[in-house]
Amino acid sequence: MDAENIHQVFDWLWTSGQLSEKDIASLTEFGIEAVINLASPTSSNALSGEAELVTRQGIAYIHIPVAWDQPELHRLTQFFGMLKAFEDRNVWVHCAKNMRVSVFIYLYRRLCLLESEKASVHPMQEIWVPNKTWQTFIRNALSMHSNPALKRPLILHQLESSSHEHS
Repeated sequence: MDAENIHQVFDWLWTSGQLSEKDIASLTEFGIEAVINLASPTSSNALSGEAELVTRQGIAYIHIPVAWDQPELHRLTQFFGMLKAFEDRNVWVHCAKNMRVSVFIYLYRRLCLLESEKASVHPMQEIWVPNKTWQTFIRNALSMHSNPALKRPLILHQLESSSHEHS
């Protein structure tokens, strides 16, 4: 693979920096069913035509552009929803250098999976120490853990499960 900072986080989840055309062509070997791109379309190493290259492989493509200088909590909520939507499927998440992604994965592990700090820092600690902007984003996200919007995908899943049980 050409992408930098590749990490397999779980059996079903891989993260990396920008994928190349060659990387995309090999995603089916990993059984990848969805690619989530958190990079801005104006990232210096953005791959032109990435969505088409991915979907041509029969893989779902989701683009949630996260501004490097101003990450927004609603993008994190979208990301949580996408991981929930692709539950039980193999997913590859990337951005330009795996910095944005590593923070989003850290927050997913803390807020959705309720993992410990020690478990959650992988792969972020191997990639970088978040700068001031991203530390503020992390603090804001963690402080909003009681925010229903962040838990919405879980609540929706619970409602769907209970409605199936009663039918």
